[in-house]
Amino acid sequence: MGVRSIRWRLVASYMLLTVLAVGLVAALALSLIRRHIEQQELNYLTANAQAVARQAAALMGARANPYALRQLAHTSAFAGNVRVRILDARERVLADSGSHDAENDMVWILPSDPVKELPVGDGKRPIVLSVLVNRAQPVELSSVGELPGDTRFLIVQRVESAWGSRLAIEMVSRTELESLKPAQAQQTRRSDLIVRLPVGNPAYPAGYVELSEAPDFGSEAIGATAQALLFAGAGATLLAGLAGLFIGRGVTAPLKSLSIAADRMSRGDLSARAGVTSRDEIGQLGAQFDRMADQLQRSFADLEAERDTLRRFVADASHELRTPITALKSFNELMQGPAANDATARAEFLAESQRQIERLEWITSNLLNLSRLDAGLAQLEWGDHDAREIAQAVVAVFRPLAAEKGVALSLSAPAEPVTLRCDRARVEMALSNLVDNGLKFTPPAGQVEVAVLTRPAEVVFEVRDTGPGIAPEDLPRIFDRFYRSRAARGAGSGLGLAIVKSIAQAHDGRVRVTSEPGKGSRFELILRKMD
Repeated sequence: MGVRSIRWRLVASYMLLTVLAVGLVAALALSLIRRHIEQQELNYLTANAQAVARQAAALMGARANPYALRQLAHTSAFAGNVRVRILDARERVLADSGSHDAENDMVWILPSDPVKELPVGDGKRPIVLSVLVNRAQPVELSSVGELPGDTRFLIVQRVESAWGSRLAIEMVSRTELESLKPAQAQQTRRSDLIVRLPVGNPAYPAGYVELSEAPDFGSEAIGATAQALLFAGAGATLLAGLAGLFIGRGVTAPLKSLSIAADRMSRGDLSARAGVTSRDEIGQLGAQFDRMADQLQRSFADLEAERDTLRRFVADASHELRTPITALKSFNELMQGPAANDATARAEFLAESQRQIERLEWITSNLLNLSRLDAGLAQLEWGDHDAREIAQAVVAVFRPLAAEKGVALSLSAPAEPVTLRCDRARVEMALSNLVDNGLKFTPPAGQVEVAVLTRPAEVVFEVRDTGPGIAPEDLPRIFDRFYRSRAARGAGSGLGLAIVKSIAQAHDGRVRVTSEPGKGSRFELILRKMD
């Protein structure tokens, strides 16, 4: 199966639609998540900036405390995991916690500005000091150099990771503090968002607090979400491809059956059928194809039968025409030869030639009528006629011939008119052929009965005779052109009953015969009543 087949195109369509749908949903979801995270980051920085600004307002009076501002900046930066800058009214930097390049911080908590102003104590208890230093750099103890060696320090460390900060709190000695070395930390992405708020009265601010370089946890979340959506989209696309293969098989299998059946028919196998049983449009197409194949097979069968009939017709017509033509040729040769001076012979030859010419005229005329009727070219003159009058007219014509042969010819018909819509001339011709056929084969003292019968939707002209009957093997072909049964050999041309059948069919009717050898025959010309 090629990649350009309908099945693979269905698979590709399913997968493409899935990719587009998942991509659209993923883009929308990521956009909503990003907006939500950005808003949360903004709210977070704003809240922290407001808290720092309130603390900075107390330290930025008439006499600013640079050390306290730096402690505030560093402590706030440590607590909020951001970069904090405190600016004066002219936006000059008063305190800066520094960039978060190192990603590791450590804090000691000092109760006051310079260490040298602190009381040492009684030397028996450890002194707890605190100062903010960068954990990634060596610890500088110059500010606490005067403290005793047994001084204890409270260390609060923050270790960054991709999913937040981890705090470690411990008490260490001065010696342990000096031995602390920078620790390796995981680099954390920082946000580009910057929040700056005024300190004090917004109309006349004493300075500004600026927070920046907050952890960009949103990017991590968005990246993880995007990766999850990518895997989900890949899985959905795979499932869509499998579904497309399954559904495509159901779609293409009937089409393949149709293609195979069409190929077999093109090779001459008219019995090929698609056999599609589904109830969808393809099933309807398969059913129409099978009906077309049935009609085509019947048409070919009819054409073959018609071809055989035409061959027989040509042979029979040639035979029927050959007899009078041969007779005329013989008469012509005799008239030019020995009988040229014999008046009696000449008269007999002329009389016989006249009969042969009339026979030729009758055969050709009836053949023409048959051809026109069979081809549907004959123009029927439709009209409403009384079937009784048609039968009476036909019987009246044959009464002299019946009397001459000594055959009793009778007619029975209903008392009331029997209206029939037909071409009267042709119905009379068909009924005349039946009556003539009955008189021809009925011996003297026999009977030929003509009857008009009515049925709910039909009018029947019935002709019964007491002739020799028809052999069973002759009945199936009695209405074929030029066919004559054994009893009819030498009588007629074999076209009369064929004309009756064609006239009946032209009136959407039929002709029927029942007969037994030695018991006569019954012919029925059955015509449908027309509204």
